[in-house]
Amino acid sequence: MSIERKYDGEYCQVHIDLNSPQSCLKIFSKSGRDSTHDRVGLHRAIQDSLLLGTADCRIKKQCILEGELLVWNDDCGRIEPFHKIRKHVRRSGHLLGAGQDSPIKPNEHLMIIFYDLLLLDDRVCALEASNERRQQLQSLVRQIPRHAAIGYRKVIAFSSIDAAKQVTEVFAEAITQRWEGLVLKGCDDSYISYNWTTSAIKLKKDYIPGLGDSADFVIVGGNYSAEDMQEIGIGKLWWTSFHIGCVDNKDEVRRFNVKPRFRIIDIIDRHGIPKDCMMHLNRHGYFTESAFAVSSPYFDVVLDPSRNLRPKTLFMQPFIVELVGAGFDKPSNAGYYTLRFPRLLKIHGDRSFKETTGFDELQDMARQCLEMPSNLEREEKMWIKRLQGYR
Repeated sequence: MSIERKYDGEYCQVHIDLNSPQSCLKIFSKSGRDSTHDRVGLHRAIQDSLLLGTADCRIKKQCILEGELLVWNDDCGRIEPFHKIRKHVRRSGHLLGAGQDSPIKPNEHLMIIFYDLLLLDDRVCALEASNERRQQLQSLVRQIPRHAAIGYRKVIAFSSIDAAKQVTEVFAEAITQRWEGLVLKGCDDSYISYNWTTSAIKLKKDYIPGLGDSADFVIVGGNYSAEDMQEIGIGKLWWTSFHIGCVDNKDEVRRFNVKPRFRIIDIIDRHGIPKDCMMHLNRHGYFTESAFAVSSPYFDVVLDPSRNLRPKTLFMQPFIVELVGAGFDKPSNAGYYTLRFPRLLKIHGDRSFKETTGFDELQDMARQCLEMPSNLEREEKMWIKRLQGYR
């Protein structure tokens, strides 16, 4: 099996056509949109790494490669978090969601990680084995430190007696190094199967119960979508999405028992809520609902003016819930961190909002999660022990 690093960037499908009367380079996004002009910051790195326009270029007619657009920090010597991308890449000529982001630093720039080859001249590489595609990719791409590289890969024989130990060690390294995760592929698997399915397996720490980044929050409000209700398919619902909040004045609440102030930071919908929890929230929320107001006798609400997070309904008795996510990220037009891809694990009926995560605590938790540990070896050993408990 091939174990590859999953990079936390934006997908790029790079097309090279040396017979094109205009530019020979095109870049397509995951949706299939032509993003060539928006990703102009990658053009030089792609051209230089593929040796385009030189006698050493191995492409004679055409080529299609897959890669990931990332932001590299020269001072730190590492890939930056996902949210840094939006201030480097325009969308149809405009910067979107970067209103609260800091200016681009001189030490930051785009880079590309290539990880697959689909077509080389008249050779349809997508039908070939993963090992063969990798060899062709390595012979095609000239790696340029900090600008263009080939993705990390380790081959492990799963038939070997220590295969589980090797996978555990690679996974522990991935978590310690703050990688997004791993992708497992068969070395003999083609890119395209005859039944159009993929055999690749994504492995991230939040996929394993108890290992994801989790915290307790309050659900303070909800909204309704008829389309979402149909998709959920469990009958009549009052709300299909719910507004997640943190206690903004937790110290004052604990010390002086003042009225709580809930800062709404995110929305969780049907994709992150199990159906039984969706039913519970609707059944019990019905008895404490009230029209939205920024202030009530029970609590006040803080909304970020740059984000559309206003609920139609408030719950005068907020729900206490445990959420898990795939790390942390800064949403568009936000200067703070939230859980990335939050999912509801449990509704706590026996806890007070005073026991939930405060807004400042959430920011500290996120920074600690994203920063490199001070002792890499010690943390990696800790993760190996935790992962061995699941074997």
